[in-house]
Amino acid sequence: MAQRVHNLAEAMRRLARRGAVASLKRTVEKSRAEDIAAAIGHLAPHEQKLVISQVDDDEMAANVLVQLDDTDFKLLAADFEFDHLVRLLNIMEVDDEADIIQLLPDDIREQVLEAIHHKDKEHVEEILTYPEDSAGGIMQPLVFVTHEDTSCRDAINHLHQSAGDLEMIFYLYIENDAGQLVGVTSLRALLTHPPSAILSEFMITEVITVSPETDQEEVARFVSRYDLLAVPVVDEGRRLLGIVTIDDVVDVIQDEALEDMLLMAGVNEEVDPTGGSVFKAARQRAAWLFITLIGGIAMAEVIGSFEEPMKKLPVLAGFIPVMMGMGGNVGVQAATIAVQNIATGHAKVTGIVRMSWHEMRVGLIMGCAFALILGAYSWLTGDIRLAAAVSMSIVATVTVAASFGMMVPYTFHRFGVDPAIATGPLVTTGIDVVAILIYFATCMSILGL
Repeated sequence: MAQRVHNLAEAMRRLARRGAVASLKRTVEKSRAEDIAAAIGHLAPHEQKLVISQVDDDEMAANVLVQLDDTDFKLLAADFEFDHLVRLLNIMEVDDEADIIQLLPDDIREQVLEAIHHKDKEHVEEILTYPEDSAGGIMQPLVFVTHEDTSCRDAINHLHQSAGDLEMIFYLYIENDAGQLVGVTSLRALLTHPPSAILSEFMITEVITVSPETDQEEVARFVSRYDLLAVPVVDEGRRLLGIVTIDDVVDVIQDEALEDMLLMAGVNEEVDPTGGSVFKAARQRAAWLFITLIGGIAMAEVIGSFEEPMKKLPVLAGFIPVMMGMGGNVGVQAATIAVQNIATGHAKVTGIVRMSWHEMRVGLIMGCAFALILGAYSWLTGDIRLAAAVSMSIVATVTVAASFGMMVPYTFHRFGVDPAIATGPLVTTGIDVVAILIYFATCMSILGL
């Protein structure tokens, strides 16, 4: 798939540069909307605008807009005529329509809400009342619902009449006289039971639900844990508000993975590499690098305070990079594992104390293994006391680094901060300082410097 998108992007780029509009139009017409949207993400802004202008079919254009990256959409939407944009929005599913409208400037958003189909407006406005990263913000409000006393025959007839208005029908959601969600059944169960069977006789009553305020990551964990194709969103009275479908869950997983990757690299927002302000990009990256700079100054001060011991035994300076490198790498490994456990929900099941104790023991074992290698090397190049000091230092450094790397993400998570931040400059810089202090304190104690 990646190769197909790459080839399509290269073909579009070549045709756009040559001004071969007719050939570009034929290429676009033969491509899928998903591939066009992905390829647009690899093009320069002027090439993107030329490509999107060649999509004449409204349904195709609507599908392309839905698949576009947020940054690309904001760039291209500015060139769409208002009536054309409204026409495309009316083609989209309600949840996709809400996502697109959310990206529009405030003044345009209000005008668009007034112009779209009245039947969609109420649903779109409901979705927009919830946080963007919540179950309510990504749900599809148009759901197939029927009464618990309905027979299979009547449910199938009702399904035939309603199917055209629904995006995806994975399950039949069943309610009682009070309009509360009381059960769910699959299409397979509906078709394999006798036509006269009543839904309440075979429906599943223990329905897995989420509230509209549930974080989208938590929704994704529910879908993954219980192998669901959709999860219902209910209010406090257990009335069905909508469903979050598997396609939206996949998008959530991709978005969260990208966000975590950027945070781990010390970048708090995705930056368009083909355009945008270089000053904005520099500002975003410099924020976390400032922590590294402060940490570097702190390390310089710490190392400088041990100038006299290094004058007496210069070989000590040679092991500083080893301590910092091993400690930093072990800390990042532990922090990455902690972030993964938090993201997958394992931290709640296993417990923070138990996982921290486990990681500390892992660090101790690795430290002992490294101590044998580093100690043997130190013995060959120095004396037995130096070997003992270096060995004990690496054991303590790796053990502390593993514990530190595990605890920092949990601390961030406890205070409502994204734990992925902890796997970046913060952990590596903090552990570097700690490693230097442990190293010199151990050496001075053993060597009597």
